[in-house]
This record gives sequence, structure tokens and C-alpha cells, in this order.
Amino acid sequence: MKRFFNALIFAGLLFAGFTYATEAVKEISVKEVQQFIDSKAATVAILDANNENARTDAGVVPGAILLTSYNKYAISELPKDKNTTLVFYCYNSYCQASHAAAERAIEAGYKDARVMKAGIVGWNKLINKAGV
Repeated sequence: MKRFFNALIFAGLLFAGFTYATEAVKEISVKEVQQFIDSKAATVAILDANNENARTDAGVVPGAILLTSYNKYAISELPKDKNTTLVFYCYNSYCQASHAAAERAIEAGYKDARVMKAGIVGWNKLINKAGV
């Protein structure tokens, strides 16, 4: 019985930690990212967490910083100001690389990390639909 309660407590703590990490990363829409780009906000950085194959296949959001890896990038690849709004994206809504990259930034002390869940595929759909 004691083993069961210990397992239950461990599972609860594990779930609580997962929920905390997930809540720290906010989602942002493609339109909101476009607004950041249009406003030329100096306090926002767009970060591409895709690999080279994905970039070749689908392209890159204009002005995005290309991370060397979604989970092993050097923190020096991010803006120095930890109050900068960081917007991470990867390939599409099924890809989780942007979430991992954003969580790494939060662990490094960045205050506002967001994920464009639609990814570059969603970005391209909006751009093509808008005729830009």
C-alpha cells in the first residue's frame, strides 16, 4: 500500500512539473507574429527551431534567427536581453521542436517565450492566402 501511495505522489509531482513547463510557454498565432514583424518591434525575436531539411523544404519566416539545434543550441544564440519576447516555431502543428526550444529559453531565465504552433507550414498558408 505504501508503494502505491509513493507511486501516486511521484506521478502527481511529475504531472505538476509537466503542467508547469507547458504553462510557461504561451502560444501565438501566425497573424500575431506577422503583426510583430510589421511593427518592427525591437523587443521581439523570431526563432526558427527547424533543421536544414525543413528550412530547405518550407523556407523561413523573414528575419528569423536560425537556431543550430532545437534542444542543444547555445544560449548565446538568443538575444542578450532576457526580457525580449521570444517566438519559436518549427515545421507544423505536430512538431514539438519549438516547444522544447522555448522551454530551454525559459530555463535559461527568459521571461516571455512563445510558440507559433502552426509552424512554417501555417505561416506559408497565411502568406499565400493573403497574397503576400
